[in-house]
Amino acid sequence: MSDVIDSVAIANEWLEKINNQSNFIPLDGNKIRFNTPFVDPFGDQISLLITSNHNSTYTVSDQGYTIWNIESRGTNLTKNGSVRLKLIQSILNTNRASLGSNYDIYKTTASRQEVAQIINDILDSVIKISDLAFGSRNNARGMFKDDVLDYITENNKQFSFDIGFSVKGKSNLAYDLDFVFHQKIKDTKWTKLYTSLNKNVSEMVMGIWLDTELYRQNNPGNDISFNVLVKGLDDRSVQFKDSLIQHNINVVSFDDKDDFKSNFAIA
Repeated sequence: MSDVIDSVAIANEWLEKINNQSNFIPLDGNKIRFNTPFVDPFGDQISLLITSNHNSTYTVSDQGYTIWNIESRGTNLTKNGSVRLKLIQSILNTNRASLGSNYDIYKTTASRQEVAQIINDILDSVIKISDLAFGSRNNARGMFKDDVLDYITENNKQFSFDIGFSVKGKSNLAYDLDFVFHQKIKDTKWTKLYTSLNKNVSEMVMGIWLDTELYRQNNPGNDISFNVLVKGLDDRSVQFKDSLIQHNINVVSFDDKDDFKSNFAIA
């Protein structure tokens, strides 16, 4: 027979551990640095600043470190209208927190008794925002598309492309294309984005290519090709890449910028 779980003992042990790994450091007469026992995905300790304001309110903030730390490593979080920024706003709304002009995550209260709660709210927001890279497949795909769009927009002299384009197949199903690149005047490079390449994706792509055969036959003036853009390729995905190439479907890794440019940049 298993022992009865002592919830009080577990709670006390957890609180003692949290207490031992946390510390509050006074910085001046109205500021305290709270070093939490938690770390972000990069192994950095999460710290918050508690400020007693002149108008008798209290503010808890990460001082903008969370977003700065992620963006300094090459991930854009703050582009207007991006999936990542929408996710950040959703997280902050849940905790009734705010994003400052310097992208600091903060919350203010007029009650000293509520400071402990807003510390918890800001800490929760910081951890969730730090973990955005581990979101759902749909979110990951949206972030990937943001990254591709940012790159080709920043290098717009090297790329000619359209977005918001769709084609209809023989089955009357409509297929949205993420990008249509034009290396030359008559080049039309249909491009679909996938975060990874696997059996399901390969079969779906081949189905789209076959279903749109009539559309391509009715537009003989354009040299239409079908391209699959993936975030990266590993050993497991090579077999699927080879299979697609045999069906005249090109596979490009966004991580390999030379390959990306050779396939999509203006010739």
